[in-house]
Amino acid sequence: MTQASDTSTDSLLFAQLQKLIENAEKVRSEPFQKFKDELLGKLLSLRPSVGGISAVSCCENSPQLGFSDVSTGKLKKILEKQLPSPGRPTPEKQLQSWLIQQAMRSNGRLKVLDNVLGNQYWFVSDEIALKSASGKKLVADMLTVQVDSAGLASLVNVELKSLRSMETFRQIISFRYALENPSLQEGWKKFAEVMTGKDFQWHPSQETHGVVIWPAVKPANGKAPTKARANAKRKEYPRVDVIGYECASEYTLNFEEPAENA
Repeated sequence: MTQASDTSTDSLLFAQLQKLIENAEKVRSEPFQKFKDELLGKLLSLRPSVGGISAVSCCENSPQLGFSDVSTGKLKKILEKQLPSPGRPTPEKQLQSWLIQQAMRSNGRLKVLDNVLGNQYWFVSDEIALKSASGKKLVADMLTVQVDSAGLASLVNVELKSLRSMETFRQIISFRYALENPSLQEGWKKFAEVMTGKDFQWHPSQETHGVVIWPAVKPANGKAPTKARANAKRKEYPRVDVIGYECASEYTLNFEEPAENA
């Protein structure tokens, strides 16, 4: 990529991020927040995007279905509507909805990730999509903030998958370009603070982190493995943690260490 195209992409990403922040500020404004309890009761999450605001279901029976182009004037009618079932299995959307439910019920705290990874995790938003000057999409399933034991915050993008594929790691790294872009860092921090309502003390390092959440390796001899080889190439993707999930009557998450010989 040439310097000119870098500059073009940076400018385009900056403009998109500003629109994302503007819509985040609308979501957190009093006219929208007065519906907060009703939205929680219906398990509807308000999602800002570059193009507007959506109300998205986190219910088990209608995961990630919802309404686009949402305004405060439309919310009352939206809250009265019943969403249909998706009509086919959507494991990634169900996992995503479950995680957002956990955050909604804990004032934004993702304690289920705290318990697996340590530190504190705060849900910022999901389905964040930007586009580069060449038309390449940069997408994050979820964006969170990790606060370490020293109280310092870092951005973490999360990828959710129903299959174990190394492409998942490449998606983490692809979006990291936008998160760690020097011209965008202050914008991402503002976006995170607007959405969480928190004033974080940011880590002086500009490095971000990633989390992959995908199906756990099947238990061997009745015991869940604590280590699992994703691929010998996994070590090529720094600052990415891996969680395996299982879902019976409820979700369970377990940290996966890379195989020693990977």
